[in-house]
Amino acid sequence: MVPRSQPFYYLDNLVNVLLVDDDIKIISLLGEILKPFCPYNIHSAITAQQAEKILSSPTRFHICVMDLGITDIKNDEFFLLKQFGKRVSFIILTGRPSPSKGFDAHALGAKSIIEKSGAFDTRTFLKTLNRLALLNIINPKYIPEKTDSLSLSTDILFEKSPKFISQWAMHMGMTDRTLRHIWTKNLGANAKIIISIFQMFEMAFKHFEVISTTGENGDAQKIVQSDHYHRLEEFFHMHKSTITDFIAYGNIAALV
Repeated sequence: MVPRSQPFYYLDNLVNVLLVDDDIKIISLLGEILKPFCPYNIHSAITAQQAEKILSSPTRFHICVMDLGITDIKNDEFFLLKQFGKRVSFIILTGRPSPSKGFDAHALGAKSIIEKSGAFDTRTFLKTLNRLALLNIINPKYIPEKTDSLSLSTDILFEKSPKFISQWAMHMGMTDRTLRHIWTKNLGANAKIIISIFQMFEMAFKHFEVISTTGENGDAQKIVQSDHYHRLEEFFHMHKSTITDFIAYGNIAALV
């Protein structure tokens, strides 16, 4: 457990990440990269069978980083993606460029393809993983380029980073009431809770990215010394049960 004195302690282990690779060294390397990010609860598997058991558990997994070439189930390296890609955001790691495999992975729902060879860039990997994890947290139904109102409002949230519901609604060209209805109807979620979760994790990921990729702790500390940080921390504690339930289940309406 992260001490209360540490930044973003209240988000500790709320986001479940599964690393799947038959090379223990790669899992260890990725684990070390993600270790400073307290919101991440990191799990690992070296076979598809292990990963299937983990992803089939009642625990909600937000993101899976999976190496291609693991074929111990049905001799199919895309088995996990086919089974769980609709509710878990997959990042596919590949040892060498393969346009055909990349196309197949995207067609099956993979959110990103990243080379783990000499082209691997830690900063790009972190930013990609953080964005996709947050997308899955906010809207587990999200599909890129989909034009339904829930997906469009998700796109606007990520593109504009509005501070208030009114700004978010204005960017959508609709009333606050209509925007709130979209989230209540689809995910049983209060739009205020959604925008606050977004701001919490956006701020947290930026903080940890600065520390992990630049080592500039001073710049990172400016984030947690801001009034906005303290307002979000207070809001979290006021609505802890609702926030953690949404992160853990993705659809509060399904629990009622």
